[in-house]
Amino acid sequence: MPRDVLSDKILQRILSHPNVKGMNKQSVRNAISKIHKDNYGVTMDAAGCEYAKRKSFSIYRSLGPADKQSLQFIRQREVTETLIRKQEMRPKTISEKLDIQTPFIREANDNAAAYFYIYVLENSLRKIILEKLGQGQDWWTDKGKVLEDIQIYAARIQQAEKKYPWMKERGDHPLYYVGLYELFKIIETNWKLGFKDVFDDLELLRAWMKESVPIRNLIAHNVKTRLQERQNIKMKTDYISRLIERWYKEHSPNQVNTAN
Repeated sequence: MPRDVLSDKILQRILSHPNVKGMNKQSVRNAISKIHKDNYGVTMDAAGCEYAKRKSFSIYRSLGPADKQSLQFIRQREVTETLIRKQEMRPKTISEKLDIQTPFIREANDNAAAYFYIYVLENSLRKIILEKLGQGQDWWTDKGKVLEDIQIYAARIQQAEKKYPWMKERGDHPLYYVGLYELFKIIETNWKLGFKDVFDDLELLRAWMKESVPIRNLIAHNVKTRLQERQNIKMKTDYISRLIERWYKEHSPNQVNTAN
């Protein structure tokens, strides 16, 4: 895979603009590299375009199609950070329902906000798995498609919940009895059965899951999360849900926002 570097054409366009003229060339390169580093998935030339935008001019027309497409990751990050900031500033409500003073109220509110994204992420993955592999359970019992330890895990959870007959069943498929890690392993195992069409890059999806699963586990086990972790799960949910939504739009024109 060729190394992603800033093209001379883009650099010269930036350096020749009056808003940048006179600035140190290496300083400009460093600023563009920082934008590239801070926005995963953005090409160097797209980072240059973003740098120009921050200097109040545009070089958008000089970008290639792949560079223009990669700008979406900067936009997604901006939306994400805005939502997170608003959420962090939002008045807390859990404390109003408690008659006790506890240092865990703030932590509970923070985790509750992140749980929203995990719910969306896991159910978006379940939906695309059932879409690709089918609503039936024949594929579930095939150990070539679902690893045996995942089958055992789901059966154990399902059996344990039968002890509480007053509880509503999670769903009519064993897929509802597994979590984020297991959902990813099913996608990975069946990558060639259509999931490549949705997510395109398995290594990238692996990286996203590697970051997301530990955060999901912290929240599932009521462990305090950091702001960076809550931002991370929001961004990964946004990335993955957009890929799923794009696939649905391309294959079901009349279906809107099915992934969310």
